[in-house]
Formats: sequence, structure tokens, C-alpha cells
Amino acid sequence: MLENFYYVMDLIAFLCCIIAYKSLPKNFKWFLPYMIFISIYELLNVFNLLIINHTNAWCNNFQDIIEFVFFTGFLLSLDNNKTRIKSGRIIVVGVILLSLIDIFFIQGFWKRSTIAIVTQNLFSLWLICNYYYRLLNEDTDEFIELATHPPFLAVTGMFFYYLATTFYYSCFSYMVYRNNYHFYLLAGALIDINSVIFNCLLSFAFICSFRKNKLSLS
Repeated sequence: MLENFYYVMDLIAFLCCIIAYKSLPKNFKWFLPYMIFISIYELLNVFNLLIINHTNAWCNNFQDIIEFVFFTGFLLSLDNNKTRIKSGRIIVVGVILLSLIDIFFIQGFWKRSTIAIVTQNLFSLWLICNYYYRLLNEDTDEFIELATHPPFLAVTGMFFYYLATTFYYSCFSYMVYRNNYHFYLLAGALIDINSVIFNCLLSFAFICSFRKNKLSLS
């Protein structure tokens, strides 16, 4: 049930992105190709077209890397400090290399690369917390209404999403390899709930961006 609701909210976020596309800042426009990719990817998974050797873990690992590149790129685009951006990009490359090492040499190509995922998530969470810190501490004369501020809404959605996935994959071996089925269902439901929250906040961010653009033109 939750998974179906996630698909519906994913579609709504996609439609909101298309409607508001011309009004979106440049870094928000990156969401459209990403959401097209995710929609195609999820559709292929629904029909089990990506299952090879009785698993789709291999493609999920690479999807996580693509998602990591996109989200970290978006988070870094919210920073105006060129030194931090350069350092962040270097760390992103390092995390990707570590992820590939985990996939091919540590946990294996056909298994979920939980070490890589948790590493990606922790760095993304650090970027998110850094964004919050800068938002609250930087001196500016501009008044920002956080409840309708598109970057804040999108980053907050990412925050909830990454918290859930970090918890899930930190406990993945305990859940799956020890056949702890009930805990697996609980953790999986937590991811679905937070994915819905992410899509809701992202949809609202698109709507707020569209509305602000209309108000500025009127």
C-alpha cells in the first residue's frame, strides 16, 4: 500500500516539475532529467526487467551512485563558497571510487553494496547539515520564509529520505542475512514513508517556485 502511494507521489512530483519547469532556478531544473530517469528505472523494476542472476541488486547499486551524484551536485550548487564546492566535488569523486571498490571487490557485484550506500548517505547528510548551518548563520538582509523557500523544502525532503535509508542499510545485513523478516518490513515501511515525504516536499518546492515567479512577473 505504501509503495503504491510512493509511486503516486513520485508521479505527482514529476508533473509538478514539468508544470513549473520554466519558473525553476537552474539547479532545480536538474530534477527533471533525474525524475525521468527514476520513472523509467522504477517502471523497469515493476516488470522485473532488470533482474539478472535472480537479483536486481546490481542495478540498484549503480542507481544509488547516480542518485548520489545528482543530490550532492544539487546540494553543492546551494553553496556560494568556491573552495567548499571544489573540496566537496573531490570528496564526491572519492566516495564514488570507494563505492565501486565495494561493489566489485568487497561485497560483490550481485549483492547490495551497503558499505557504499551508507558512506554516500553520511556525506550527503553532512552536506545537508552544512546547508542548514549556513542558512541559519549567514548574515543577509533578505527575509526568507522557510515554509515556502524551495531550496529549504527540497533539502529537508532529502534529509528525511537519507535518514531512513541510512538506518535501513546500516541494519541490512541484520535484517536480510539473519532472516529478521518483521524488522525488514518495519525498516522498508520507514523508507517508503520518508520517500513519500520527500516527494511531497519536492512537489511543494516546485509549486512555491512557480508561484514566486508568477508573483515577480505580475
